[in-house]
Amino acid sequence: MNKKNDAQVIINGKNYNIAGYENVEYLHKIADYINKKQAELKAENGNNIINDSERNILMMINIADDYLKLREREKDMSYGYDDRQKEAADLKRELVNLRTSLDKLEKENKSLKSENVELQKNQVRLETEISRIRRN
Repeated sequence: MNKKNDAQVIINGKNYNIAGYENVEYLHKIADYINKKQAELKAENGNNIINDSERNILMMINIADDYLKLREREKDMSYGYDDRQKEAADLKRELVNLRTSLDKLEKENKSLKSENVELQKNQVRLETEISRIRRN
């Protein structure tokens, strides 16, 4: 089992001790993400005065929005991945078939070349025989 890590982080100007099984750098990334979301929320609302409870609700909505968009994007990417995997498998099968056809054609070509050599030898033999018969 993984070791539980503790990290001291600053969120919204306050110190917090957070713990998790992830490494300390990751725990700091979480705090940085929350601070970033709070800064975005503050920039969006400007001087509008909202209480801490409303600000926290808005931040949770923004974080949930990010999370759901990433899940949807991951889902879309996995569908695309499955399609690419199927396409790759189809291409591999086609490549195997093409290699098999190429091997067959190369054997046939070799056989035809051999047959051609034999036919040329036979032609020379027959021409020689015809020449000999004509001389007689």
